[in-house]
Amino acid sequence: MKLDAAFLAFGVIRSALAGAVIPRGEPTPAKVEPIEPKYFRDLGSKRVKITYGPYDIPGSEDAATDGMVSFHDTNAMMPCHDCLITGFVSDLQFLDGKSANANKNMWLHHTGLMNLNRTDLACEHWPERIGVNGNERSPFDFTLKGTRKAGYYLRKGDEIFQTVDVMNLSHQQQQVILVIEWEFIEGTPAGFDIVVPVWLDIKGNCLNETTGIKPTDQVFTAKGGAGWTSKYSGDLILMVPHIHDGNTKQEVYLDGQLVCTNVPRYAETSDFITHVDEDGHGHDHGASEHIYHVSSITQCANAAKVVPGSRFTISSWYDLVQHVAMPDHHGKPEPIMAIEFLYLARPQEEAIKDILAMKPGDLQAFQDQVRSNTGQ
Repeated sequence: MKLDAAFLAFGVIRSALAGAVIPRGEPTPAKVEPIEPKYFRDLGSKRVKITYGPYDIPGSEDAATDGMVSFHDTNAMMPCHDCLITGFVSDLQFLDGKSANANKNMWLHHTGLMNLNRTDLACEHWPERIGVNGNERSPFDFTLKGTRKAGYYLRKGDEIFQTVDVMNLSHQQQQVILVIEWEFIEGTPAGFDIVVPVWLDIKGNCLNETTGIKPTDQVFTAKGGAGWTSKYSGDLILMVPHIHDGNTKQEVYLDGQLVCTNVPRYAETSDFITHVDEDGHGHDHGASEHIYHVSSITQCANAAKVVPGSRFTISSWYDLVQHVAMPDHHGKPEPIMAIEFLYLARPQEEAIKDILAMKPGDLQAFQDQVRSNTGQ
């Protein structure tokens, strides 16, 4: 199966077993388990673990999917409504609670969240892209370990589109779950800023630009073109990147000045190490060459003050000689990704006023664009 830009952009993949889109209405049932909050306990913060799935992933030799399946939910279970999401972190697990990772032939290829009731700041007719993650499983902490009063405002009635892309490199069908730990505070407590997300991408705000990178390129720098220009003032409190294997660093610029450098780390634990066999597939069979995968990537905090007219651009460095590219199931390198989520903290009253004025985003327009976006 050829992985197209739909998968690469936000996990919307054309597959015979891509998973039915769940009708909008009541949130899809999911297991919710309260756990101990980390920050702002004095303000009544809460933390829950929500289990999504289970998901059945065919083996890599399945003719219809090659072991790659994407699941879409147009009204995923959220931890709260009329609340501030102060942080979240995702993990792909087996049903016994053990991590499902590359060393076990399983990949959390992408998981993404969009608010269907709002419009995106970077591509203004699409739904708001809240965040995207890959097998690096980056944490999103808007409080910066409890040092900043900020959170993503989830209002009553907001419907969250969730996509979960899972890749199975073993020959056997496997069953997994997505576990997200959410931390939140009910209501909109005084003194908290509202975090608004911005998707910055080398392929453009609406994924409608090309990088000029050829599939045969091995060492290169990919640069975004138009970038994103802010209409608002606020504090750029958090920057969370997403890249693929082969990346060596990523940089974000504000009005031409460097404000953030992200550096990926490879194989910090054995979970992110696989072996390769003769057909180019990664399997943990203990023979042949090791492959080291991205296991984390540095983030940037308290990066800049933003004013109307502030312009952000992005560049990303890849070295596919130093680090093996992520392969598809035919052993061919996948197109690269280079995304930076900018989280802008805005004054609460002003931000909520703008949020309440937003119209729902056009999910179909988003899906149509990513399906047509097939190159580097």
